[in-house]
Amino acid sequence: MNLAPGKTFPDISLPEHTGRVLSLSRIALRQPLVLYFVRGWWCPKEQVRLANLVSLQEEIQREYGRIAVVTVDEPYVNGAFRAGLGAAFPFLSDEDRHVAEELDLLELTDELHRPYLPYTFVLDSNLVVHNVWCGFWYWGNPTPDELRLALRDITRAEQPTFDPQSVWESGGAAPPDAGIEAGVVWIRENSKGQELWRGVHEGDMPEVGEEVGRSPVDGRSWIVTEVEKDGDRTAIHLRKQGETHDPRLVGHHMTAPR
Repeated sequence: MNLAPGKTFPDISLPEHTGRVLSLSRIALRQPLVLYFVRGWWCPKEQVRLANLVSLQEEIQREYGRIAVVTVDEPYVNGAFRAGLGAAFPFLSDEDRHVAEELDLLELTDELHRPYLPYTFVLDSNLVVHNVWCGFWYWGNPTPDELRLALRDITRAEQPTFDPQSVWESGGAAPPDAGIEAGVVWIRENSKGQELWRGVHEGDMPEVGEEVGRSPVDGRSWIVTEVEKDGDRTAIHLRKQGETHDPRLVGHHMTAPR
């Protein structure tokens, strides 16, 4: 299977360590995804590789990114491996190697374990491959800075407010066809219509004045203020309504990195 940059990665579904089946789209939730295919707990090089990934999990997941790992080990083993590393992201189990064979990612020279080749993919918010690394030799794996740069490139391409002042000075919000590729996007704005960020809208088209969610930070409603059409692209402009709270009462669910 062609998994080169620019190709859409298959939305595979596999059981995580609890046995619950998860798809990549459910894990990513329309956010960039760092996807690791791993030999297994028994490989010392993979232990180092995953320890490095765990060291990045706070910054990746705080900056609207997601992480997933796939191995050929059973869920119980993955759960122990995950706990030992202190990982806060899903470990998926492909015990029968069905996905490994479908994606042509088996390490053929290890006839004992028949594990995954240690591939790393960074996918954008539409599960399109942005970067690929093969770590058959350990130095083929991405460094933490290479992962940061890949995620930076995706964010720059998807979010016009990567350069916020130019967007605000040009009218408050970028056009519907700017940033992330989608037929319909939502754009969250402040009270003056200045863009914060945008994402892919899924589901029915809402009406102006309709509530489409609540902020996890202050509990206020996101209300549709405008539905803007530009050719084959549509933008749903959202602003918060309702009484705000004391700014000294921090609403972000955030802890200091360990």
